[in-house]
Amino acid sequence: VKKCEETFECPTAYVGIDGMLSKEEIEKTPLKAAAANWIATAQIATLISDNCIFIDTGSTTTDIIPIKDGKECAIGRSDFERLATGELVYTGTLRTNLASFLDKVQLHGKEYRVASELFAQTADVYTVLDLITLDDYVCDTFDGENKSKKSCMKRIARVLCADLDSLSEADVVELAKFTHQKQIEQIADALKQVSETQNLDLIVTTGLGKDILDKKAAEFLGLEVKSMDTILTDEECVVAPAVGTAVMMNRFLN
Repeated sequence: VKKCEETFECPTAYVGIDGMLSKEEIEKTPLKAAAANWIATAQIATLISDNCIFIDTGSTTTDIIPIKDGKECAIGRSDFERLATGELVYTGTLRTNLASFLDKVQLHGKEYRVASELFAQTADVYTVLDLITLDDYVCDTFDGENKSKKSCMKRIARVLCADLDSLSEADVVELAKFTHQKQIEQIADALKQVSETQNLDLIVTTGLGKDILDKKAAEFLGLEVKSMDTILTDEECVVAPAVGTAVMMNRFLN
């Protein structure tokens, strides 16, 4: 709060789980501002539908937030609580260790157990599948090497304790496709929990993973899908919490 007040000469307020809070309010209850970016994104989703579930997959996590009568109605308020309600999944488009959601993979008609090490992350998978660009790959690589498609393939092969001498590039692409589907199913599992709990079947997607993961997870469950790109650009969808914060600030000032 001190840094914000020193930096900005314009009016300031802070996103909390109960909405926009003044400097005085946030100093009294600082925990209300912890990991509350999903509150801001919900403001945009309400512009698309008063009754929906918005799902936002960024680099690291996935927020799955129900909205009813134009207001977010998440059961969990803290990240701890939301991990139990299906409203938070610690999986993302870039930084997620493949071994965190893969137990076994299928290749050449066989099942292979994976090595539970920091060998490859989801950014490697989506680079190999041409679903993200080099500019999207904003995190460091696990091995400190470059972000070329071949280097990504090497990291993915390492998940099976292999390299590009023992696996072909076609094999690695097959592994990437299998991994992609497993992450879709991981998100779909939580989305199903929220959808059934709240009796909502319209899904609004945003974030870097909106088309790569979220749309596919909703379709996997047979749910209706809309994207925030109907009112925002793709670039704005990636920073939807910032856009939502601006909406909240406008309301706060008026």
